[in-house]
Amino acid sequence: MMKLLSLYLFFAVILALLFAAYFFSKGRSNYLKAFSAMALCVSLYLFGYLMIINSGKLEDMAFWNQIQYLGLPFGPVLWLLVSIYYTKVDASLKIRLEILLFVIPVVTFVLRLTNPWHHFFYTNMGVYETLGYRGLYVEWGPWYYFNILYTKLCLIATVVIYSAAYQKNKVSFTRSHFSIFLLASLLPLAGIALVLIFFNELSVDYSAVFMPVSLFTIGLGIVRYDFLEIRTLARETIFEKNHEGMVVLGPGRRIIDYNKAAKDFFETLNIPLATCPIEQILDQKPELYEIFSSENSRDFSLTIDGEERFFKVDALPLGEPDDKGTKMLKSIRDVTEERRIQEKLKILATTDSLSGLNNRAEFMSLVQKELESAKESGEELALLIMDVDNFKAINDTFGHAAGDEVIRHMGNIIRSSFRKTDIPGRIGGEEFAVVLKNATLEEAKMVAEQVRAIIESLKVVYWKQEIRFTVSIGVAALRGSARAINNIEDIFKMADDMLYKAKIQKNCVMAWEPGSEKDSVSRGC
Repeated sequence: MMKLLSLYLFFAVILALLFAAYFFSKGRSNYLKAFSAMALCVSLYLFGYLMIINSGKLEDMAFWNQIQYLGLPFGPVLWLLVSIYYTKVDASLKIRLEILLFVIPVVTFVLRLTNPWHHFFYTNMGVYETLGYRGLYVEWGPWYYFNILYTKLCLIATVVIYSAAYQKNKVSFTRSHFSIFLLASLLPLAGIALVLIFFNELSVDYSAVFMPVSLFTIGLGIVRYDFLEIRTLARETIFEKNHEGMVVLGPGRRIIDYNKAAKDFFETLNIPLATCPIEQILDQKPELYEIFSSENSRDFSLTIDGEERFFKVDALPLGEPDDKGTKMLKSIRDVTEERRIQEKLKILATTDSLSGLNNRAEFMSLVQKELESAKESGEELALLIMDVDNFKAINDTFGHAAGDEVIRHMGNIIRSSFRKTDIPGRIGGEEFAVVLKNATLEEAKMVAEQVRAIIESLKVVYWKQEIRFTVSIGVAALRGSARAINNIEDIFKMADDMLYKAKIQKNCVMAWEPGSEKDSVSRGC
């Protein structure tokens, strides 16, 4: 009997150590870390018992009993934590409560090691031998009973947690996981009951006998279902640690699951998440309720801490479309930075970096749309084309950097001199254009003259050098012209013809006058 029990315990110790090493190598989640620590504690407990039954002296048995208690008090608590992490009960627990679970095991560990001083754990110890079996006979002290009670409570709590998860989950594959864990939890509980009932007859530690069976049961679950590697790690990586908020809605749009990112998102809105209908959660936020109850992806913005942030909520049906109990996954993604990057890229693609105005491609696109809109609505539309006089002479005299400074000043003047509804752009090296919405030809000429006068009086200081320059401006209008305007090229041709004539005299404004294709007027020339 002794040899069989020793061989049995030896392989059990090896099995426990292998499990501890395996789970430690895979320990990317709280669940696996707790499982690894529990397997190590079980291996210490079983190794101590193996050495006890193979020792001949009471002193040696007492020593190995102390080795047992390096792991024995912590095993049940770690097993309870495994159930808490696996079934996600920890979502409602605080870290302090999880730490408090270890208070009694730590006290038990200390009292067992210091037992010869106070005998609170064991009041007496001796060697008991029967039927070829040699064991350690002990008489229990008050703290032993308290520790046994706490151990049983931990195991009972574990059984309750897995039973509740088994009843709650309707998927047969997942229920198999819980049934295996439930069976593995019941065996040590049965061993403790046998120790309390029959220990004085044979001095056999039935918990040590049953514990390897529990480990083997768990191992069978790992081999058969591979749930530690697939379900837990997949949930940990894809769901729990995902930066996107994820909420799973069940029948009746009831929240049945969510990850930490989703919880944090709703907490920023002072909305606590709970497993209840989304309508109840968002009863004070009808706009958000509409978004989260929709079966389509939606974009929305919120002001958080004084900053406008943009979010995208994607909807992914889970299950058959015809099933009334179809679940839906809602993912919440903060797209604020993406929006900002898109805006920056748009600015880079559509804005002239030197003047800060629309570049030629963007300007022509906007003008074409505005021209079509004005022709349909019958609104007025005017175009100004401006060219810096003698710009080459500025570059040759002061340098190209000074020329760039002139271009920057032109951009500033144009932005400040026209309405926000007007469309400005840099269409060439020193050539600029502005489309004036809902403006007559006379109004366009007046504005053009004002801009010409401002630039004439302006002096640009560059490296202590004063640079003065002027512009010539050509003006044309959609209506009030003898020439029929059918497209963007027509109005540009008219304004460009006037610019050409203005450039001959320089520092003046020339506009295409209605009623004559040859005559034009000049202002400020």
